[in-house]
This record gives sequence, C-alpha cells and structure tokens, in this order.
Amino acid sequence: MTESSEAVFQLSTSDIIAITAVVVTLVVGVVSWIVSASLARRSMKRMEIQYRLRMTPLLDKSRFREANQITMSYQDEVIDELVLLEVDIINSGNVAIESPPLKIESRDATYIIPAYIDDIPDGYDTFWEFEREDGETCLIKANHINPGQVLKARFLMDQMPSGEPIFTCPMPNLKLRRSNNIEISPLANKLLEVMYPTLASAIKITIK
Repeated sequence: MTESSEAVFQLSTSDIIAITAVVVTLVVGVVSWIVSASLARRSMKRMEIQYRLRMTPLLDKSRFREANQITMSYQDEVIDELVLLEVDIINSGNVAIESPPLKIESRDATYIIPAYIDDIPDGYDTFWEFEREDGETCLIKANHINPGQVLKARFLMDQMPSGEPIFTCPMPNLKLRRSNNIEISPLANKLLEVMYPTLASAIKITIK
C-alpha cells in the first residue's frame, strides 16, 4: 500500500519542468503588471500643492514695564503687535504649475503685510513676488513652481488673529493639501535680529 502511494505522487522530470514553467510565467506576469502599473502612475500628470502655515509673535509687550508707550511701524503702517506669518508652498506633484492663483487672506480685520520671500532660487527674483490686494489679502505671484520647489513667503501681521489665515489656490485639476496645522510659538524680542535680520532692518520700533 505504501509503495503504490509513493508511485502515485512521484513526478517525472517533464512534469517538474512544466510546473516550474507555469510558476515562472505567473511570477513574471505579476511582476510585469506591477512595473507597468507603476510606470503608468508615474507618467500620469499630477498637479498638487502642499502648504504649511506658521505664526510667530516677534515681540512680547508684556515684558516691558510701559508697554503702552511702544509704537511699531513697517513701511509706514502702524503695527499693534509684531507677528510673523510664514507660508511655505510646495509643488508636491510631478509637473510644473504655471501662474497659480495663490492667495492668503485673514479671517478678520488683521492686516497681512508682504515682507519678503525667503531662499529665492537663482534667477527667480522677478518670477516670485507679492501683490497686496487690500489690507487683509495678499496675492503671491509665481510665474511657475517646478516639482519639488518650495516658495517661502513671509508676511507681517499687525496682531495675532482670532482665527487662522485662509490659503487658497483655485485652479483646475489642482489638488491643494495642507501638510500640517498652524503652529503658534512664542519668540523673544532678542531673537528678532538674529533669526530675521531682513525684518529687523526694516522694522521701526520706538519707545516714547
């Protein structure tokens, strides 16, 4: 009985070759499908922008004995408080995005004042710039943003707003995604000149 059972399950060399060929064919087919799907996905145009927001108080008036005697101005505009708004715009897609309608707008009466664009790539000085639409709204003008490029727009606000600013980019076939929540962190006045020398040279702070 045992000998007959062993004879039933014994495979010939041709059987082994045939089974191996079927397995190899299946494996090659699966691998080919995975590679083809991956290449097809990469070849598809994907327009996507991610953005990050960060608000940082640059001057804590509570540290001053006579805080009501402090006046601040930037580009001839009086600032009640000194808040830096950082907006990082990342092209996380795989195609260049041309002339995206980028806009940052406060939800209340907080002024948003264009300050500067940080780390501008060589040759992009005239391609990336600001346009102030009104006191609470700024447009970020970009001729184009290549895949992987980050546009770092910096603004001043005259006070810490009650709600976070609104960032929009209404454009066909564009996916807009926020990469993280707004972060609010305190910053001592002494760090202003060290961390933000561009702003420090332009901001006028007087104590009467």
